[in-house]
Amino acid sequence: MNTAKKINYRTLAAYELAKSVPCPRRVNDVYSLGANLQYSIRAKYLEIADLDQENTRVTCTKLALKQMEIKKAIEKAGKHQLNLLIQYFYEHGGPVIEDPVSEQMVKDINPFFNRLMDNFLKSLDEAADRTARGEMSVSEMETDVNHNIINMFSALGNLFMVDEMRNAFHELVEIRESFA
Repeated sequence: MNTAKKINYRTLAAYELAKSVPCPRRVNDVYSLGANLQYSIRAKYLEIADLDQENTRVTCTKLALKQMEIKKAIEKAGKHQLNLLIQYFYEHGGPVIEDPVSEQMVKDINPFFNRLMDNFLKSLDEAADRTARGEMSVSEMETDVNHNIINMFSALGNLFMVDEMRNAFHELVEIRESFA
């Protein structure tokens, strides 16, 4: 008998949030992307914790809380960059600050950006499914997720020919690595 897979609305909402983020045009967008992805990762850990498997519930709950700590670190880095931008604005007499990534560059990058995002979310689903089936431990899932998101941030950074965007993605990698 085939049973329908139960829909986890928390995960669905987190994925919709992550997929709704457009290709970044400014540094703030990079940090928003990083923070939004933390919700997706957190939702997957909570989904596994909800399975009521005693051996994974506590660990997954701790990992879900860890994602919020990572999110806070990403938001702190984003606020720091925003403060630097505001400082630049005032120090230079209030010039109009152009987005570092042009609309044409976004058009060129967007298919690759979407593919990298989709691949990451698919890998997150696969890791969670394998963990839920007992084919992968929670610690192996954590390692897999960290590896995949770091690779994705590195690949995204390489898509941009603008140093400040590359630096923002590099900072996301450093934040993830500092929590690994």
